[in-house]
Amino acid sequence: MPAATSKTTTAETAAETGKTAAESVSIRSNNDNMFASADGFANAAREQMETLMGAFTGNADEMREKAEALNEEMRARLEKTQKHVTDMNNELMEAARTEMSDAVQFANDMTQAKSVADALEIQRGYFSKLFETRIERARGMTEQSVALARETAAPADGAFTSYFDMKAFEKFFPFSGKA
Repeated sequence: MPAATSKTTTAETAAETGKTAAESVSIRSNNDNMFASADGFANAAREQMETLMGAFTGNADEMREKAEALNEEMRARLEKTQKHVTDMNNELMEAARTEMSDAVQFANDMTQAKSVADALEIQRGYFSKLFETRIERARGMTEQSVALARETAAPADGAFTSYFDMKAFEKFFPFSGKA
């Protein structure tokens, strides 16, 4: 009786999938035979694991080289940025020293003023020079920063996807490629 039930089930399954009953029985018996013994299952699992590990191992060196190249490129960009920031800080310190010296000279000149008109003229000259110098300095720093940003934010040599375009699963999952 169980065999009849099995044939009925196979026939019902075959009718649902559009295959003949003989084809369904053949597929089912192949699957049953494949894992009929523990050895067959262990061998299949071992082959899959070896294929997977081989795929990963085969790409490990290539992936390491690409990661090192990306690391070196990013390091060079960071060092360039660090140098720019250091240079800019040095310029700002020098500007602060110059402005402090100019402020001391301005105070001395104010004490030498003979009239209110002289004091206003000294004050106008000092602040005009101060603002012009600051604007010029800010413009220069902005241009340097923009140039640096363009260099360091430029795309890496090649697309980032090329760094991680590994074919590790190609052997493990041998699907046909999409056209």
